Amino acid sequence: MGFWELRRRIKFGSIRPVPHFLNSGDLAVFAHLLGLRRWLDRAGIELVIDVGGNIGQFASALRYIGYRGDILSLEPIPDAFAALSHRMHGDERWHGMQIAIGDRVGEETLNIMAETVFSSFRPRVTQNESASDTVREKLLVPVRTLESIIDEMNLVSRLSRTLVKSDTQGYELSVLRGLGNYIDLVKLVQCELSSIPLYDGSPFMTEIIDFLHEHHFQSVSFAPVNGESVRPLEFDYLCVNDAAA
Repeated sequence: MGFWELRRRIKFGSIRPVPHFLNSGDLAVFAHLLGLRRWLDRAGIELVIDVGGNIGQFASALRYIGYRGDILSLEPIPDAFAALSHRMHGDERWHGMQIAIGDRVGEETLNIMAETVFSSFRPRVTQNESASDTVREKLLVPVRTLESIIDEMNLVSRLSRTLVKSDTQGYELSVLRGLGNYIDLVKLVQCELSSIPLYDGSPFMTEIIDFLHEHHFQSVSFAPVNGESVRPLEFDYLCVNDAAA
């Protein structure tokens, strides 16, 4: 039984939440979610900008752990955005835009993988070596910067109570640079880091951490993305900007 299925069954009462159902990796993922909830409360987060929203997995997890504030999910892949739109239907505080995010405004070609969560502007190192890494389609998509979206939606005054999340498969540094000077106003950032390059031309995880530290962010937690892996390669990195107020 997978962790997410286990959690669903716990939520709806079909099994009792007995600790031995979870392995150590699952507990690490669950601990990260609980820690994220504490930081959302501690920082008074009222807005989450969900970059690389895919079909709404992260935003749904936020709702599951009790976050009730605004969510803006940004996702460029048409069928993924359609699924995302269906999932957020009826949630008046969860909105979406079919757009990619980078460090400049324009258009770029997106490699859409068979497993859309692996899609990226960058070629995957193991591209076409397995079914999940196979490029299904190359699609020219519009790209915006977070700075331009923040200006358009008049969000500047909310940034000190905002979490920016980026899960963009090797494009995290471009997303963060696209905040421009607004990065110094953002309270929390969560982004996916990899211990080895998984996409051609992607920055090392230390480059992203150093960039965030240069903008006053301090590390809060690293959580393995695949909790069941003995040697996880990807981590959700959470950091806080104590200077943002």
